[in-house]
Order: sequence, then C-alpha cells, then structure tokens
Amino acid sequence: MARWELGKFDECLDLAGIKDTRLRKSYRACFKLALKTDWTMAMAGAFLPPHRRPAMAAVGAVVRWVDDLADHRKGNVARFSEETQELLAEVRSGHSVHPVRAAIVHSIGAFALPVPSLERFVATTQADIGRTEFATEAELSEFARHAVGAPVLLGCPLLGGPVDDPAFDRAVLSFGEGLDRVDNLRDLSEDLARGWLGISRETLDNCAADPADLMNRRATPEVLRALRCEADRAAALLAGADMVAAGLPAYGKAAIDTMQSLYRLHLETVTEDLPAVLRRRPRPRTASLKRLAVSSLGSMAGAIPQPRTEAAPLCLPIAAPHAPEQSDNVRHWASHQAISAELRRCCEQSQDGVLATIQSHALLPVGKLLRPVLTVEGAGAVGGDTAMVIPAAVSTELVHVASLINDDIIDGDDQRRGRDSAPARFGVDLALLAANGLFMKALQGLSRCREQGVTAERLNQAFNDAGQTGEDLTRGVALELSITDDLACPVDTYLEMIKLKTAVLFAYASRLGAYLVDGGDDQVKALSAYGLALGMAFQIRDDLLPYDSTSEAAGKDASSDLRNHRPTLPILLAYAHATPHQQHELHALWNDTDHERALPALHRVLQSTQAMVRARNLATTYGEQAQSHLDQLPDTPHRTRLRHLVRQATQRIN
Repeated sequence: MARWELGKFDECLDLAGIKDTRLRKSYRACFKLALKTDWTMAMAGAFLPPHRRPAMAAVGAVVRWVDDLADHRKGNVARFSEETQELLAEVRSGHSVHPVRAAIVHSIGAFALPVPSLERFVATTQADIGRTEFATEAELSEFARHAVGAPVLLGCPLLGGPVDDPAFDRAVLSFGEGLDRVDNLRDLSEDLARGWLGISRETLDNCAADPADLMNRRATPEVLRALRCEADRAAALLAGADMVAAGLPAYGKAAIDTMQSLYRLHLETVTEDLPAVLRRRPRPRTASLKRLAVSSLGSMAGAIPQPRTEAAPLCLPIAAPHAPEQSDNVRHWASHQAISAELRRCCEQSQDGVLATIQSHALLPVGKLLRPVLTVEGAGAVGGDTAMVIPAAVSTELVHVASLINDDIIDGDDQRRGRDSAPARFGVDLALLAANGLFMKALQGLSRCREQGVTAERLNQAFNDAGQTGEDLTRGVALELSITDDLACPVDTYLEMIKLKTAVLFAYASRLGAYLVDGGDDQVKALSAYGLALGMAFQIRDDLLPYDSTSEAAGKDASSDLRNHRPTLPILLAYAHATPHQQHELHALWNDTDHERALPALHRVLQSTQAMVRARNLATTYGEQAQSHLDQLPDTPHRTRLRHLVRQATQRIN
C-alpha cells in the first residue's frame, strides 16, 4: 500500500492545501488510526484523487473514535453523549482543537460531507451501548444500516457520489448492512465473550438454535445452520455494492469494488470453518490480502485521477448545522453549505486589512446564495462532479455582491440585507475599492477550477464568458441610469435593462457549472435559457417587494425607488395603463420630496391600475419559461432543486 505510506500522505496534505501545523497533525493522527484499524479504508482510499485522501482518513478515524468511545464508556451513556455532542457542536461551528476530531470537522466543511449521516451513526452507536441482543431481524437490519451504512454514506461525496439521491442512499445503507453482518460473523467469538449475541433471536428461532448453545460456543447443527443463514444474508447484501458503484465515477467505483472484494474475502474466510468462528476471529491469509491489493490497484490504475498542479482545493470550515437534503430551505442544501463554507474561508484568509473587513461585511452572513447554488446544481444536473465547480460558484457570488456595493453607491442606499450598506458603514471611497477587489477575487476563484480538474480549454472559454457577462452588467447599469425620471419609458426598454443588469448573471451562473464539467451543448444552452428566464422573474418580484413587504422583510428601503427616481416595472405598468388623471397623480408623487408620505398613495395607484397584478403575471410567465427549459435535462434531484428555485423566485417576499 505504497500510496498510503506516511510520507505519501504528507504529499496528499500538501495537495489538499492543508498548511496549518495543528491541522496536519490531526490528519496524520487520523491516517495512522484508520490505517491501523481498517484495511478497507486504506485500500479504498488509495483510489481517490490525492487531495481527497486525507478526508477519507478522517472519516475512518472518527468512526473508530466513536466506536472506541462507546466501548470505553459502557454503562456510561451520559459521558458518551457528552463527548459526541461536543463533536457535533464542533462540526456545526467549523472549529475543533481535538487531536482527532479537528480533521473530521475540517473535512466535513471541505467536501460538504452529509452531517445527518454522522448524526445517525452517533445516535445508533449510543443506542447500542449496553445492548446484548436483537430480538428481530428488522431491529438488527436497522442498526446495521446506520452503524456502518451511515458512515459509508458520510464518505460517499469523497467517492464522487451523488447528493440527495434516495435510490443511491438506500443502496449505500444496504451495502453497509452487508459489511456489518460480515463483521458480526468475524467478531462473533469476541462478542460472545462479552455477552453479546451477534445474531438476532429471530434467526436463531427460525433455525431452531438454542441461544444458550450459541452463547456457550457449542457448534450444534442448529447453531451452524444459523451461522450459514447469516452468511448467506451478508453475501446477498454485499452484492448490492454493484448498485452503489454504478452511480460513481471510475475512482469511486474502484473503491467500492475493492471494499466489496475485501469483505467477500472475509466472508469466505468465515465460511471455510464455521465452527472455528465460535472460538476465534478468522483472519484472511496475508498472501490473499496482498493479491487482492495488487489486483485491485493494478486493474484500476487508470481510475485514479492525478492532479496537474499542486492544488489547493476546498479547505473549508463550516458554520451552520446541516439538514436533510430534501429540505425546501435552500440553506440546508449541501451546495449552499459548501459555498457558504468556502466564502467564509475566503474571508478568513484575506490579507487586505480594511478592504477585507468591508468585503466580509458585504458577504457575511451569507444570504440565499442563489447564483452560486445555480452553478453547483447546474453542474450536478448534467451529471458532473459538483465539487469541481465550487470555486467558480463562489466567484459568481463575489461578482453579485460587488455589483450590489456599486448599486448602493450609485443609489445612495443606506440599507442592504436589513443592515447598513457597505458605503453607509465604511464610506463611498473604501466601499468602491472593496467592490473592485471582489471583482478581481472572482477571477482568481474561477482560475482555481483548473486545480479541481477543469480543462484549460473550458476554463479559457469560461473567462471569455465571464468577461462578456461583466460587460452586459455594466451596460445594464448604464441603461438604468439613462431611464432615470422617465415614467414614459417603454416596458420593453425596461425589460432589456433588467435582462442586462440582473438576468444575464443568472444565465451565466446557471450554465457555468454545466460547461465546466463538460455538459453537452444542448444542456448548457437549456440551463442558460433557464437562468435568463429565472433572472427576469426574480427581478420583477424584486420590483414588487417594496409594495408587497415591509422594508425589514425586503431588506432595503421601500422608498428607494422614489428617492432615486428610478422607475421599476410596477410603476411603468401603472403609467402605461393609467388615465390622464392618474398619470398626473403619478408625476406629482414622483416629484414629492416626502417619500414616506408618497409611498402609500403610490401603492393605491398601482393597485387601481392593476399594475401589481400585471407584474406578478409577467413574473409567473418567466417562471413558466424557466421550468420549460428544465424539461431538456434528465430527472435528477439537482433538476428538482432547480425547479424549486423557480417557485421560490416567483413567490419570494424577501
């Protein structure tokens, strides 16, 4: 296992961009623990891209740490609960100084590993403390699926596994149950010595085996029949690895195939001499293990992606609890959490002094992160590795926030996202410089995708696309300034303005991820059209917010449009459909310097001219267009989330 020698592991830490001495020490401790206790983790980890191997070692180590904690704390559930809750609290905060846990906390943030899987594993292990048997097969199955299946699921993103795929998750849990049942047979003699029946009462009853005979290690025909039944069940579950591997890239498939082969070897060793299992732990011959290792690595050598450069992939802390992926709350999605963690990392590592402070103020706490989420989900929707595009996704948020700072400077707005805007807090001059810095950081972030495996050709085209998008954004702002005070501005001109100022960035974000992961031309075009329509719907709903929401809910001053004399779609629709008297009233309200007094009267005119209804209907139409473009993509959880974003955009109140 030369790939997992400690010297080689240090190279993996370098490739992962892990420079902190304390953190490297934690990863090294995890590596030693995982390698010492789990050949499966070592062999599977050898197939991963080098920068992912430290995280796999951390997953293996935290599983061993929790198991050892449970064994050490027998009879002291409260103490086990206290220490594991400390672990989960560290995961949520994104920080740990524990010699082992620090690495898993870091890995969860770096690769958006599913925290619910870790939580299920901890809860299942705690429930097992003091248990001596399982009454039914259903109880044993449920335990095995989460005692072993959940940790496997925790590490699946490192194998390139899909996110929020129920069928894939079920296959992983089933495969994990098979692994646990093999381990139960291998460890049977040790379990019996501590008074634990490794086979369910139901299986013993079905085979007419006396539990006392099993506990006293008597190899009666009935006991051996029960052992054979358990081995057959384990073999059937191990076969489910094929379903897991089918959903993975080459390196992930190689890792799962190796785990399956290793456990089949363990099971073969068990069944060679079933009576002996009652007395001692069977061990495969060393020669057999070496042959398996050489065969696996040799046959799948091409599956191991090698980095082209000494990269610094996603070294991310996290700061928010994870929730199940099926949540309608975007903040609970793995894509949002990975982006959020990377944004925090960018802010924490910035060396720009006061400019970094301003940028952090504008970026944090994170918002809905709609544009970067579009990039990640778009990549997933075409079957790509979403981890490859996280830096590109973050770059879209940097561009968006920089444009917001510029908007606040131009408009003189004091509020943004319900608090002081950057120019209001730090002054216009510094805010402008901070915005310029964000634009530059966005380009740097996009370039980091090369380190994640994106081809130079694709990346060059993405830079060209980013440049054109930036030019369109600028043209949009200029067009907005040109229609200042023009209540008679044609609606078509206004729609062209919001397309350039808002929707083109949505379109860029939506197609960017798909393009970088080599999505098909038709799929990239469909996502681009989806994003453009979504952006139009989003901006129209944004125009309606001052009249549908309070200033607090909207996150900005409701009278901003009046103060800046910038006509929005509801106002233009009202003017276009108003009577001469109503048009005169609109002009009077438009020129009223008491904006707070004018706002309720303006609202009444918008209602009487049906302007708000017309605007909502137009937003709905654009939303329907966005949904129709998604029909060209395969039906996946990623597409489902993209559809949800359309519904959210057309119904938003903030």
